Amino acid sequence: MNTAIEDIDAEALLAVLKTDLEKHLYDKIAGRPDSFLIEKAVKGGKRIRPILLLTVFKALGGIEYRKALDVAVALELAHSASLVHDDIVDLDKTRRSSPSLWFQIGAGKAILQGHRIINLAFQIVLDIGEEMSRIFVTAWDRASKGILEEVVNKAALTERLYLVMIREKTASLFEAACHAGAVLAGARPDQVELMRKYGSEVGTLYQLADDLSDIYLRKKSGRLYFVTHEMRERLVHLLISSKTKQLRGLIRAVAPRIPDEQFLKKQIVERLRSATSLAEDPRVPESPYKTLLRLLPRLFVAQMMEEARRRV
Repeated sequence: MNTAIEDIDAEALLAVLKTDLEKHLYDKIAGRPDSFLIEKAVKGGKRIRPILLLTVFKALGGIEYRKALDVAVALELAHSASLVHDDIVDLDKTRRSSPSLWFQIGAGKAILQGHRIINLAFQIVLDIGEEMSRIFVTAWDRASKGILEEVVNKAALTERLYLVMIREKTASLFEAACHAGAVLAGARPDQVELMRKYGSEVGTLYQLADDLSDIYLRKKSGRLYFVTHEMRERLVHLLISSKTKQLRGLIRAVAPRIPDEQFLKKQIVERLRSATSLAEDPRVPESPYKTLLRLLPRLFVAQMMEEARRRV
């Protein structure tokens, strides 16, 4: 019974944070000449990273909520811009069940618009202060390097390289979200480090669940979809490897190695256990937001699996 009550409280808190975030996000982009394009880029997002930031901020007793909302919006804008660019690299024509931005306006314009969104995100963070800007720039640099590593090495992943890659590509922004939330709350250094570790584990968990759901989707969608998808990915990596003159990439693109389903499942269990343990640490004061921190990793995984089920 207690678990059910906690779940209800968590859902209520989550709904309030999302409502505040959505309003602040659209207030920030209102009146800009490119607001229509930004709205297309951010539409349908789950807002996971900014929600983490706000939850950590609240859990550690933060007071200046508007500043936290500003940084949360900047984080969501930067993430959305990265997806605009990802879709171009991967030749994905859809994003969140709608046409990708590049497919609507062309790759060249979409690249420029992605840069404009990133610039807006950085400007918002610069207005907050130097420390927040440093957190943001470091996370963006790590994520960009991780994305590049994925483009070059995705066709040849070992399990170890895969974990390193997703920590940089995905978990770095989750870590930055929790880091920023703790700093904005005025947390002690040990609390900040605790939340950084929590964010990294949640981000790793999220990517693991995303990749596992993709495997389920490919299996259930039939062999034709699987073969078509694989051939397209191999072609992209062959082109990249040939342009970068990486012979090993050319060979591996023909015969790729990727982490298997059992490895992903095992890692998800381990990361879920680790993230939950970090959220329960006594250095985080008892509050409904601490409960939300503890439940969010499980909610994210459940959400990912449910989305995969609906897409089949």
